[in-house]
Amino acid sequence: RSDLDVRLGSLVEVGIGKQTVLYQIIDGLTKEEILQQKNSRGYVHAHAKKIGSWSATRSSFDSVPWLPQPNEAVLLAPHTEKQPEKDEVGHLPGTSYPVCIDPHLLVTHNAAVLGILGVGKTFLAIELVERMVAAGIKVICIDLTNQYATELSAFHDAAAEKSQFDELQKIGETGKSNVSKHVEEGGSVREFTDKVRDHIKAFLDSTHDGKLKILNPAQFTVWRQDSKPYQDQASMATLTPCEITRIFTEATLLVLQEQGMSDKARCCLVYEEAHSLIPEWIAVASEGDKTATNGTAKAILQGRKFGLGCLVITQRTANVTKSILSQCNTVFALRVFDATGMEFL
Repeated sequence: RSDLDVRLGSLVEVGIGKQTVLYQIIDGLTKEEILQQKNSRGYVHAHAKKIGSWSATRSSFDSVPWLPQPNEAVLLAPHTEKQPEKDEVGHLPGTSYPVCIDPHLLVTHNAAVLGILGVGKTFLAIELVERMVAAGIKVICIDLTNQYATELSAFHDAAAEKSQFDELQKIGETGKSNVSKHVEEGGSVREFTDKVRDHIKAFLDSTHDGKLKILNPAQFTVWRQDSKPYQDQASMATLTPCEITRIFTEATLLVLQEQGMSDKARCCLVYEEAHSLIPEWIAVASEGDKTATNGTAKAILQGRKFGLGCLVITQRTANVTKSILSQCNTVFALRVFDATGMEFL
């Protein structure tokens, strides 16, 4: 039939038992078969994915665990134009069916925004952060781009952040000359970690008015002692962004553990450019990054019962640790071309 406005994304309705179930067309294929006396007939195969049965009370789709009977009528759902509401993140194309999210579930069950460069990942993440803040969830953005501080300036106390940054940077830099006979006590890692924990504890206190904290691990210089001392000298190395990210993550978990368990989300860690902060082992810049990523992943996996979750933003799915990515129960899948990203989805 040529009088139907069928396209990718169109919805069709099919009866399964007593329920009307929606399917979404995702692909189509034109075919031709040979009939008798060299006559042929052309036809189109449409491929559709089951979405479910709409529940108006919950504003979501219920799973229908069966399939239509043979020769069941397939009806094209009417095309409608819809203006998105404030509490929606989108809607199914050509319909009035909204897509809604609960910010608390988004955090406690973790979320990811995947897509190639320039498709709007960061601005979607900023929109989600605003919803979290509106729901009373505190947000810590670990951001290598410094974009969040600009876009979310309404929620961000830049003066207080600058003061804390200077304090941390001073501690980190002085560690270069701190040589100890106990290797783990040399450098500035221990003092830096303790001060980070103090800052995060103050931020996550229920009496603190702050809603958003932004940290850029690439801006900090933290020294680690790598060898035993010899004549009061020892080899020193600076921590990588991955290792500093681990410090931020574990400090957040420890503070929330002190507050006890919670069914509601308390804090969300946003990993912008996650492929540089929590990389897969094949993409690490140094051996220390493997241990750091494992530490970050372990903290995230333990965080749900204490109200801690994460939002992962990346353009390279292959280069982000699957220990965290596989635990993201909400995935915003934008334009993806790489085979690893498609396989993961």
